[in-house]
Amino acid sequence: MQQLVVFETVGDTAVPAAVAFERVVPRDDSTLFHRFLVLPGVTGVTDATGPWDTPGRTRTVHLSDGSRFREHLDVYEPPTVPDVLGRFDYTVTDYTKTLAHLVSDAEAQWRFEPAEPGDASGVRSRIRWTYGFRPLPGRRFAVEHLIGPVWRAYMRRSMAVCVAAAHGTDGYEPPAAAPAPSAPGGPLPSGGARPFA
Repeated sequence: MQQLVVFETVGDTAVPAAVAFERVVPRDDSTLFHRFLVLPGVTGVTDATGPWDTPGRTRTVHLSDGSRFREHLDVYEPPTVPDVLGRFDYTVTDYTKTLAHLVSDAEAQWRFEPAEPGDASGVRSRIRWTYGFRPLPGRRFAVEHLIGPVWRAYMRRSMAVCVAAAHGTDGYEPPAAAPAPSAPGGPLPSGGARPFA
């Protein structure tokens, strides 16, 4: 099995890790990952096996150039107290179009952590995104030196959007929940899960 070609970016926030996790992870990916240079943006998700908050769930992510890939959620651990690390990991398979000729799969890890080790105040946090492509045999150079520089810039740009989302300053309004159906004797109580894209 080929070794991963790993890229990483970090963003510092002025909010606790739990707030950053809550504002970034459940978001519709099309609001975070936009087209950049030759890299397509996320346009939507289909074939989801459920809300994207339980390990084992899968979904197909569609991109603006018509390509797609499959994601498998491996770890979903929101930070519950200020000094605990939040984790969100997934694997990516079944690339189509250009990436299908360069990589077999990828591994992504998101960490939501206190900005300073031992900072129990939890007032600030750091978001760390690591993404590793597994190149097909003979494709490592292309992934490292052709895709790599553009991918690094894409990750930095996307992280800036994620930091703004964590701060709540990007103007995003989550979609409203669908109204509950009426039942005999009056409406049902409202509530339920946020719509999943």
